[in-house]
Amino acid sequence: MINFKDIVESAGADKLKNLVVVDGNPVWDYKSSKDNVFLISEDTWDGIEEEYVSVQELKKYVVNCEIPFDRVVLIKEETKEVILEHKWNDCTLDLTVN
Repeated sequence: MINFKDIVESAGADKLKNLVVVDGNPVWDYKSSKDNVFLISEDTWDGIEEEYVSVQELKKYVVNCEIPFDRVVLIKEETKEVILEHKWNDCTLDLTVN
């Protein structure tokens, strides 16, 4: 399981605008249940590119849901798999379930 607090701290101001990507697909929506945040990245359609989720938007959502950063569990919504790894790239935060 990824520690969301580590992601936020390692982002700094320069990476907060990076898009969140799960297994190669950009996240375009999310929902929560308790400490779980489900990231929706499947079945994208034309024109949604302007609505992809940034690290900053995801951080704001977690804060608004009042979930402590160290208790957030990121989950791939389609398969319900827990996201286990993250890696920063030029314009993205790449998350993977493996």
